[in-house]
Parts: sequence; structure tokens; C-alpha cells
Amino acid sequence: MFQSLRLKDQPASERPRERLAALGADALSPAELIAILLRTGLKGANAVEIGKQLLHQYQTLQSLAQASIADLQKVKGIGRDKAVTLVAAFALARKMAADLRMESPVLETPEAIVNLLREDNRLRQVETFQIILLNTRHRLICVERISQGTLDTILAHPRDVFKAAIAANAAALVLVHNLCA
Repeated sequence: MFQSLRLKDQPASERPRERLAALGADALSPAELIAILLRTGLKGANAVEIGKQLLHQYQTLQSLAQASIADLQKVKGIGRDKAVTLVAAFALARKMAADLRMESPVLETPEAIVNLLREDNRLRQVETFQIILLNTRHRLICVERISQGTLDTILAHPRDVFKAAIAANAAALVLVHNLCA
């Protein structure tokens, strides 16, 4: 199936861990970063090739991030522990995005709003209506989910929007609706 060198048989300058240590994480491809999480390959396929196989099968990192442990285990070379590691890595990335959101950023442009919610909304598989509540200096108070719909329909009542804004003593609010692909 695969014709490959084991990673430990490759020159150190070509191994993902050594390249990350020398050049930083941004110098690695997604498949190489996945290989570091997987740690090992299987006979005939090193960890980088399994990472490439995962990316080929799921096509995007977003799709890979949505995969369940059971789905990941269907890929040759991915057992329970490797699947759990991948799911944990993507969950950690989502939690980091949430932490960044809670640092009370100034939200004065549409781009800032998109950057705030992009990662959470990208993984949603149904339509969601949210409000972003801001203080008088346009700093984030909180993000409230007002309504969750189906694949292509959502209902939201204005009283729910204003009730949350009044309760948080918000000076401004932004209405957000994700689009499901």
C-alpha cells in the first residue's frame, strides 16, 4: 500500500519533531503536525503518511475536527489511543479559541466579530442565532446563543434577544447567524 521510510530512518532534518524544534510549528504541514500527535505509523506507512491519509479522507482540518473517535478508528493505522489524541487536540484548540474570546477583545469591526466566532461556528452543523453583548467601549461582555435550528431553518424571537441584553446591562449588541454548508 505505501512505500516509505520509517521516520527514524530519515535524516533528522526531515523528521517532524526535529523540524518543529528547529523551525517552529508554522514550518510544518498539517500532515506533519498530525504525525507528531500520532507518534508512530504502522508497517509500510509512517506517521506522516497516515496524517496525509487522514487529510485526504476528510479533505479539510474542519472535517477532521468534527470526526468522532469511532470514525477515526476506521482509518488504517488509527487505533483508539490515536483517535482519542486527535479528538483531544482539536478540543484543546477550541478551548484555546474560547479563552481568547474571553479576554474581552474590542469588537469594532465586522472582521473582529468574524475572528471571534469563526472556530466555534465553523463546527456547527445546524443554524445558530447568537448575540454578542458589548459594553460602552465595545469590549466583549459575553456571547449568548439565542436559538438553534435545523440544517436550514431557525426561529428567534426579539424578546429573547433583548432580554439577554438587558440582563447583561449591555450597551451594544451584534446579531450573529452562522450559515451551514
